[in-house]
Amino acid sequence: MNLMLTDVLWVGLIIAAAAFWWQGQGVKAFALRKVKLYCEEYNLQLLDESLVIRKFWVARDRRGLLRIQRIYFFEFTSTGEYRYRGTITLHGYQVAAIEGQTHHMH
Repeated sequence: MNLMLTDVLWVGLIIAAAAFWWQGQGVKAFALRKVKLYCEEYNLQLLDESLVIRKFWVARDRRGLLRIQRIYFFEFTSTGEYRYRGTITLHGYQVAAIEGQTHHMH
């Protein structure tokens, strides 16, 4: 069995992509836990128990280090009547910001 260099590169690329996707799922689960804590703290209800990725790129964190920055959308309600949108911004596994739209309080 002869392996060509291109075969090795393709396999390496597929493994790297799978590892990157796997790590991204861990970051998303981490973000969801942080959003749930945020909603509990402000007496909000997280809707759909899900996050949707909005942006994904490389950016500098607070210490000036390059990190993969992810911004996820989530929806919440404060009264059960209206849906509001929030965002969580992550630099790797560090929460840079969690923000929610202005909403009615009950």
